[in-house]
Amino acid sequence: MIPRKIKYALENSSLNSIVDQQKYGQEWAGYTRTVYDRVAKKINTKVTKEVINHPYLVKDQLLVGQEELENILFKQGLKSIDDFIDYLKQRDGHSPHHWISGKTLHWYWNDGNAKDKKLNVLLTFLGVEIDYWDDWKRPTTVVEAKKDERPAWENKKDLLKRHYLGCYFRYYQKTDGSPVLVKAPFQVKEETDSNIVAVTKTVGHFYKSTSLAIRAGALYIECENINWNEKESHVYNLGFETHPKLLIGVSNTLNRRGRALAIKNMLVRQEEPFDYAHTEAVEIPFDSIFEERCEESYAIAFFRNSSDNLIATPLAHSFEELLGGSSMTKVSKPNRTLG
Repeated sequence: MIPRKIKYALENSSLNSIVDQQKYGQEWAGYTRTVYDRVAKKINTKVTKEVINHPYLVKDQLLVGQEELENILFKQGLKSIDDFIDYLKQRDGHSPHHWISGKTLHWYWNDGNAKDKKLNVLLTFLGVEIDYWDDWKRPTTVVEAKKDERPAWENKKDLLKRHYLGCYFRYYQKTDGSPVLVKAPFQVKEETDSNIVAVTKTVGHFYKSTSLAIRAGALYIECENINWNEKESHVYNLGFETHPKLLIGVSNTLNRRGRALAIKNMLVRQEEPFDYAHTEAVEIPFDSIFEERCEESYAIAFFRNSSDNLIATPLAHSFEELLGGSSMTKVSKPNRTLG
């Protein structure tokens, strides 16, 4: 059988967009071969792109065995793996290489045994790092199955505890728009009452979460400013990665003028925990020079080359105010003529 972790990830991935759930329902085991053929094509399209970008997936025989690879080369009249990669580049998205079939997927969702290399194909589609493939392919134990029977909110709490507790540094551009990066301590921890909370602090401001949850592949955090009457909302992209080195997301708050502000954030997990109570936020100018690559240099490069680090919003209650007082009649009407 296909491991439950992989099955869950696939059922909650972008594959959902090609399935008419009003027509076919939400139980994948009941889908027709036609549906699985469409699913397979989408998987094959992405995996083909991944192999083009990472030829070692074929060279190291992670997706196909030696005999199957030799058959592919013979059938297509190719002499080497490099020729095969060039062959893949010539195929468009309408005709990707056949890594897995709809028939095989249908078999897997109806309790058929899954081959190891086909599982690798599915993990490649999901974007799981190779270091974690064995963990994803590990069969679900009886104990884990019992956990799944508990309320959904409790399962997500376990997920937070197992994979996201720890110390992070939170990076974001200074909210006044100056070319300065703020590096602030951030921690996800378990309190004495078993609640999982997030805490962070900037210069003179301390925040603690009132809500922390994983939903639809994202980490949602609602924070209260302990010192001021202010709230902050954070959303970080998780996807299906359970051991992230960093997370990218946004936080929403008010600027000094009391206007809504969206801030691009980067959370970088620390391998060695630090003393949160005695670690303060620091500011790093964008033009800082580093002798060698480090966490801060990567963060500076990301934000310096990234657009929309800050999204400010005006206070407006009418279209006239929205346009800075100009008349609506001065706005040219779009040409709707189809050429």
